Amino acid sequence: MKTSVIRHRVADFLQRHTPFDALSQDDLLELAGSGKVRFHESEEYVLREGDAKGEFVWVIQQGRVETLKASAAGEMLRDVCGEGDVLGLELLAGDGTAAYSARTATDVILYGISTARFEAAIARYPAIQRFLAAQRSLSGIFGFKRDSWLDAETPSLPFLRARLRTVRTGTPHPEACAAAMQAPNGAAAIVDDAGRLTRTISAWETRTTELEECASRPQDLPLVIGVDYNTRSAIRQMLQSGVDLLAITAEGRPEDALQAILTAGDLALFCGRHPVGLVRAVRHAASPDEIQPLMKLSARMVDGALARPEDVDDCCQINTELLWALTSACIRLADAELSEAGFERPVVKHCWVVFGAAARGDLLSLEFPTIAAIYDDASEALQPTDSMYFTALAGQTAEQFHALGLTGPGFSWPDGAGPSMPLSEWKRFFSETIADPRGKGVYHRRAFFDMSPVFGDQQIAWGLQQSIGEMLAHSPDLVPELARRTLAHVPPLAFFRGLVLGEDGSQREEFDVDEVLLTPIAQAARVFALAGENVDAACTGPEPRSSFGGFYAANTQRRLLSAASRFPEGDSVLRQAAEAFRLGLFYQAISGGSLIRPSQLEKFEQLLLKTAFDSVRKLLEFTGATLAGATGAPAPPS
Repeated sequence: MKTSVIRHRVADFLQRHTPFDALSQDDLLELAGSGKVRFHESEEYVLREGDAKGEFVWVIQQGRVETLKASAAGEMLRDVCGEGDVLGLELLAGDGTAAYSARTATDVILYGISTARFEAAIARYPAIQRFLAAQRSLSGIFGFKRDSWLDAETPSLPFLRARLRTVRTGTPHPEACAAAMQAPNGAAAIVDDAGRLTRTISAWETRTTELEECASRPQDLPLVIGVDYNTRSAIRQMLQSGVDLLAITAEGRPEDALQAILTAGDLALFCGRHPVGLVRAVRHAASPDEIQPLMKLSARMVDGALARPEDVDDCCQINTELLWALTSACIRLADAELSEAGFERPVVKHCWVVFGAAARGDLLSLEFPTIAAIYDDASEALQPTDSMYFTALAGQTAEQFHALGLTGPGFSWPDGAGPSMPLSEWKRFFSETIADPRGKGVYHRRAFFDMSPVFGDQQIAWGLQQSIGEMLAHSPDLVPELARRTLAHVPPLAFFRGLVLGEDGSQREEFDVDEVLLTPIAQAARVFALAGENVDAACTGPEPRSSFGGFYAANTQRRLLSAASRFPEGDSVLRQAAEAFRLGLFYQAISGGSLIRPSQLEKFEQLLLKTAFDSVRKLLEFTGATLAGATGAPAPPS
């Protein structure tokens, strides 16, 4: 009778804690009856780093246990565990050895459960498998119950074939245009005798272009996807390339016979969202009154797509395209207001760029971006009044953003820079920063190394980026200086009883996910990009593209994956940092801001974030060892 009471008491305790809350009552009782109870005084080792898997898995019933990692400087505190935490869970995965030592910090009571029986239960419960996987890696872990419209059903091939209208090569152009006008999806395909696509004609094109001009206009072949496409991949392709139509062939090869045409409108019928159309509507909106409702639609679209961390990449792409379209609209509307006020529009080549997170594509909501004008002062077309025009346009563009409710935290321009400068001044600014990074305060100028053109002649921005790449190739000091500055951003140590524990022993009720996860990872990724051997690694895009805005390659996650290929010894560390960054963005979005209270998180979520903190710590250690140089202590950001 006494044994039965103890078994039920242990089972009731286990059921209150993850991952045991996933078990059935029968399995709980079997586990509870398979082990024993053990008592430890303070400062005793329960587990030693490197220990092999034992007969029992130990669960803390009461008290506090610290996990420690051996280092050259001695044992380093890595986590603080309390009631309901399981010690040495990594023993059940990987190589079956303990990754950390576990030492009691108070008197502790432990419940032991049979390792063999627990492993047998793991095989039957996916929720426990996810929990165990989260101990070692964030990659591929699912545990979130929302649905994303990005996973919606796609139009079937028979459906798309039924809507396909084709004409043969050589068909008179008016006849081809008529086919496009009559097509259910507003597009006709021109194919050769083998059924291969040679070009497409859209109903929109025929309405906005004279027939003769439309017939003679050169056209690249549409992007081609295979019949096994999904909603996510199709939208990604459309947004990245700035198109609203994709050709479908059996294997996704352009030399194969055409199977169907997929338009953004076709996708919208099935997923209920039209991101390509929304981007176009924002870009061409005629007033703030038209833009504001579209901004609300943008927020709902991204929110509806963001169901789990794995959706972050696609949601960032959608939001970036919308933000760049919004920036273009604000510049265009500001330009119209200046023209009405009597300003003469310059003819000199110029472009507008964004900096920082907006340039990288690391945002999940519309924010007031840091933007600036670059104009070619070496051109004979430059007029003395042009600089005043661009300065006025920068100020008026900011007013457009303010009118839309996007004020932002404000940006403090460093000495020698401003929101409107000629190309020679931008080159001077980067040259002095790269030549004397410490003297010129490169840490405070770091966001300028994330740059993307959003409006105007993109070749000007690409030329500037090329110059920056050449400067970086001859600078031995900038990367180590930025790397040392990056090392100051140490993440929290652990969560304990709903509080955030810092490495200095401090306790807080909340933490800033931007400060402890996103910023240090983004800064380390930037350092690795700047350490690259070519300009593409250091800048935000490989080639200029004319599109709805383009989504350039060097966001933080892609920078880290690029670094993993160039620094194979850090492959695992860099890839885990990319996953941690994705997780941080996800929680920032679903929490409605950067401040997060651990007491409001489930145990599984706390575990995911603790694993992410550990990934940041490892990334900073690898950054310091690889790029910071042998001399100089980490410099705290001021």
